[in-house]
Amino acid sequence: MFFSNGQTGAVVVESVVINQGNKIRLLSQYCLCTITYLCTLMNDILTNWKEKAIEQQKANKQFLQKLQTKKGRGVEKKLPDLHDEAFSHIDCLQCAGCCKTISPRFKAPDIKRAAKYVGMKETAFIDTYLKMDEDGDYVVTTAPCPFLDAENYCSIYDARPGDCQNYPYTDSYDFVKRPNITFLNSTICPAVFYVLEKLKDIVK
Repeated sequence: MFFSNGQTGAVVVESVVINQGNKIRLLSQYCLCTITYLCTLMNDILTNWKEKAIEQQKANKQFLQKLQTKKGRGVEKKLPDLHDEAFSHIDCLQCAGCCKTISPRFKAPDIKRAAKYVGMKETAFIDTYLKMDEDGDYVVTTAPCPFLDAENYCSIYDARPGDCQNYPYTDSYDFVKRPNITFLNSTICPAVFYVLEKLKDIVK
């Protein structure tokens, strides 16, 4: 029988033998397997994640609403570990879904920092790259982001906006307190979908 060890990620092999009609449980031994049970579970979550996220939109929206109730109390304490777990299996450079589909807000400090980084005046930076959205925030004029290169690297990474630095908020209480944004992000970012799926096992 196989079961996982949550700390090491190894698979524990438990042997059971029959002796005079009684099952004798032998000492469990750690098996250093190439593919562990935990990794299999993680890969199952991320396989075809976008299709699953679309199929589960109604259920995910309901679950995020549940997190706003008493059942969601304390869930934010789980987020940092789940965040690290998710990104141990996800390479942003292989995805860049956020940079290709949505825009960060460029607040005044973001504009000042990014404009200086690319050697432009703030007004010229705004005229070249930004527009104001319906909420009165500056966002990029095109998708994918004009600062995303062909290999999914950000050309202003060291001066990127605060929204980019904090995205996808999977290690922050914003993940819980902004359910509509988290719901949207669950169809854009595999890490958000992953953390949601793991939380479903915790919050019943």
